[in-house]
Amino acid sequence: MKRKNLVNGIILAFSVVLIRFIDVRIYDMNLIVTLLILVALIYSAMRVVDRFPSLDEPVSKRASFVVNTFVIIAIFLAFFVFKL
Repeated sequence: MKRKNLVNGIILAFSVVLIRFIDVRIYDMNLIVTLLILVALIYSAMRVVDRFPSLDEPVSKRASFVVNTFVIIAIFLAFFVFKL
């Protein structure tokens, strides 16, 4: 697995948490608007990640597993702490 794939997964996960937090706590958005903002945020962040050539290097399975585990735990904690 490449670092770029790992970073893209992190972007996907935390974009959903961020948009959900904004939707619940800051401003109640329409579903269509929420989805459009989410798609735009994910697309723009992934385009930025594509510009870094150092992210094309491979990652070990253990490092990938650890990062993915921390991301999943962070998502669950964010949803439970912020009551999203």
